[in-house]
Amino acid sequence: MKKINLFIFDLDGTLIDSKRDIAASVNFTMRKLGLPALAEDLIYSFVGNGVAPLIRRTVEAASIGAGGVPFEQAMEIFKAHYDAHLLDTTNAFPGVREVLKHFGDKKKVIVTNKSQGFSEKIIRGIDLTQFFDGIFGGDTPFPKKPEPRVVHHLLETYGIPPRHAVIVGDSRVDIETGKNAGILTCGVTYGFRPRRELEEAGCDYLIESSSELMQLFS
Repeated sequence: MKKINLFIFDLDGTLIDSKRDIAASVNFTMRKLGLPALAEDLIYSFVGNGVAPLIRRTVEAASIGAGGVPFEQAMEIFKAHYDAHLLDTTNAFPGVREVLKHFGDKKKVIVTNKSQGFSEKIIRGIDLTQFFDGIFGGDTPFPKKPEPRVVHHLLETYGIPPRHAVIVGDSRVDIETGKNAGILTCGVTYGFRPRRELEEAGCDYLIESSSELMQLFS
């Protein structure tokens, strides 16, 4: 087992299953703009780089041939609806709470490209706040993943060498973040992105359930 003193977790698709609430707010936005709804799997493929890229890509996909759609209007509609509905069905994936309790003596931080306010509201709403030493959203002063600056900050803050830190995530951007920072990387196959993407990104570990973390790391 590999000794780890700092766990860096992605949020959507890694700690929480939030895809239905995200898709519902995206398609609410499409309807308000007079655009066709998008297939949920397509919406999920756009998740991972933050709200603005998500809305830009969904609007572009829905409005092909329909002329320009004001991006700022779409953002306002989505953010208002999602803020009111982000806990409708969202919850932690099976086994996540047990894993977080198991590593209770380790530093655990969420690094996500999701907005800070949305991230904190969800973690508080599903009662996971007590497990984490910090949450770094995509609109904090640090650059978004895959830029490694926030990881470097955490390693320095906690005095942890890179070999004793791991980032756990469901997408290429998480694996690239870890590699850019020189820490271990662990992909999860139960999230929003296909297993192939994680394999191609070259993650150090690949797990099918969060509980496997307890067998890999001490």
